[in-house]
Amino acid sequence: MIKRKKHGFTLLEVVIALAVFGFLIGGLMGFLPWGVQGVGKVREQSIAYGLVDAIEIELERMGFSLVESSTKRLEGMYNPADPPIEASEKFSLLLVSTKEGGSVSFEQVVKEQDQSYLNNPENKQEGENVDDLKKDFGGLINFNSTTLGGSTEPVSLFGFNEQDVTRAPFSHRWIPESDRYFLIKITQFPFGHRHQHHVSNGYLALEVDIQWPYKVPVPPDDFRRVPERFRSHFRLPIAISR
Repeated sequence: MIKRKKHGFTLLEVVIALAVFGFLIGGLMGFLPWGVQGVGKVREQSIAYGLVDAIEIELERMGFSLVESSTKRLEGMYNPADPPIEASEKFSLLLVSTKEGGSVSFEQVVKEQDQSYLNNPENKQEGENVDDLKKDFGGLINFNSTTLGGSTEPVSLFGFNEQDVTRAPFSHRWIPESDRYFLIKITQFPFGHRHQHHVSNGYLALEVDIQWPYKVPVPPDDFRRVPERFRSHFRLPIAISR
């Protein structure tokens, strides 16, 4: 009977095996940051999708007239003699939410800006603030603050002051500027579109563009507005009734 000798791995084989193992592990570790980043993006995208109901609630709270005025795209809408024309200054209604989502607050109304402005990191706001709008047949729509019963009350976050931030029920709507991670930019459909608004409509069709990140904290107590070209987008149509 012939006895066969048992051979172990040679040193060269062990070295080659370790090298192959290290190469594979190194390659897998290289994908780890991508995986973590991907999970974060999926989570933020899921939060953005979940803001739709909160957006509808905030628009209903603001009321039809305020939303209609703050998303102005046309001029002469209330003139029965002539058809409306495209406005020279178009408005965008800005709503915001925190990184955790859950609730949405009315930030301000701004004049629509071009891409060079939106992509300039030096601009800390999304556009030039609009404080109010004069109606065609008289009257004023206040976007930031209004006077009721002899006291000035905030309408938007832009209209808040230090007292309002700590005073209920307004304090429940307050979001610090550095925590405004999601921007919800709302506009009417453009001039000539089949969903172009008219005062005879019983509803207001709107374009909603959820963008993130909008503003991020800069320690110790400042914030930075992220240029639009670096944001993710989730766009959808929405409508509110009178």
